[in-house]
Amino acid sequence: MKCIFCGNSESKVVDSRYLKDTSIRRRRECLVCGKRFTTYETAESNPMVVTNVDNIREPFKTEKLTCSIEHAVYCTEIENQVKDIVDKIEKKLFELQKQEITTKDIVKVALEVLIELSSMACLVYYTQHTDCDDFDGVRRFINM
Repeated sequence: MKCIFCGNSESKVVDSRYLKDTSIRRRRECLVCGKRFTTYETAESNPMVVTNVDNIREPFKTEKLTCSIEHAVYCTEIENQVKDIVDKIEKKLFELQKQEITTKDIVKVALEVLIELSSMACLVYYTQHTDCDDFDGVRRFINM
């Protein structure tokens, strides 16, 4: 951990305290300049990696999911529930207990959540995130 005052990378921990949100607050003292500073340590909250259709791997990003849900629910009765919807989708994804998921996993879970809330938002999300390129594909989805 680099000292915020002099940039030295050597410090010692003077005090550690566990916080309510499962993080740790540490008071450190720089071994060069002697000044003290505070650091916070938290566990990585999102270790999932997403593999997309092109087999490119990247960390799961809540912002991307939020953006696509905002687009799907635009002008629907659930437009003001985006955060709750995203939280529910993320919870279900974590329940899969997979460290690496695919975009198909995300789409499947998102559709499960959206169909309970708004058929229109579900249809918009489906047409946006699947390879449905004709009306027959949409019709098959609606008839499921």
